Amino acid sequence: MIQDIGPHRFSLEYALYTARPEDRVLVFDGGSALLDAEGGWPCAGQLEEVFSSPAFPGSFTESLQYLFTADNVRYFLCMQPDTAAVQKAAAAFGFRTVPLSSVRALRPMVNAYIGYTGSHLHRWYSQHRFCGRCGSPMVPAPDERRLDCPSCKASVYPRIDPCVIVAVHDGDRLLMTKYAGRAVSWFVLIAGFIEVGETAEDAVRREVMEEAGVEVTDIRYYGSQPWGIPGNLTLGFTARLSGSDEITIDRRELADARWFDRSEVPVPDDDVSITAAMIRDFAAGRI
Repeated sequence: MIQDIGPHRFSLEYALYTARPEDRVLVFDGGSALLDAEGGWPCAGQLEEVFSSPAFPGSFTESLQYLFTADNVRYFLCMQPDTAAVQKAAAAFGFRTVPLSSVRALRPMVNAYIGYTGSHLHRWYSQHRFCGRCGSPMVPAPDERRLDCPSCKASVYPRIDPCVIVAVHDGDRLLMTKYAGRAVSWFVLIAGFIEVGETAEDAVRREVMEEAGVEVTDIRYYGSQPWGIPGNLTLGFTARLSGSDEITIDRRELADARWFDRSEVPVPDDDVSITAAMIRDFAAGRI
């Protein structure tokens, strides 16, 4: 899965560093990310000269927000991406922009994990530039990952949205579904967000009933996965069918749903997502 980055080492320990030329910078512009000529994350030293523009008051490095380290390399976020500067960087150094969706394909896996985690933090910083209570500009806290309002003293922390994904099985059969109206056109597992006041187990029961019309029991925790592009923490569960196996599809959510025998389960060619890991484990008899 995307978080399985060993032997690479990742640290989210917070600090207020100033970027050095050799440090790496994540630049997100709309729905794209800027990569260097080798397909990695560019260095601050290369970007500083091309990002010198009125969009960056003071120096370019002063506009960068420290994020985390990977293998003792510091990574920063470009807080004010400038489309013209991104295009200039691409022309000057052979850099390229790629859709965020393709970041998951970066290798080694640590580069994909860096991109997804950085994107999660980028969205949080971008959405909290101003205080939601009084409208004043927010400032980074000195001691932890937090934004503070100097005027009314409000504070906000990075938001994480919990959701569940469930492998519903009936002995040697697995319930799989296809989304309606989404780019994901292959069979996956039932998933959904946990609602306010709801336990993860209650969310499993509700989502399975809402989307497929069946009841489940014997709900067991499988594992979890951070999924930074939408800002989720996905909690994986297995659950056993309880009662009738007749499927009633919620057509607003799903285009198809069916039971697959263990020997016929369509296993995704994917080493990144918890969905693929769970399907693969069921096909191999580990669930």
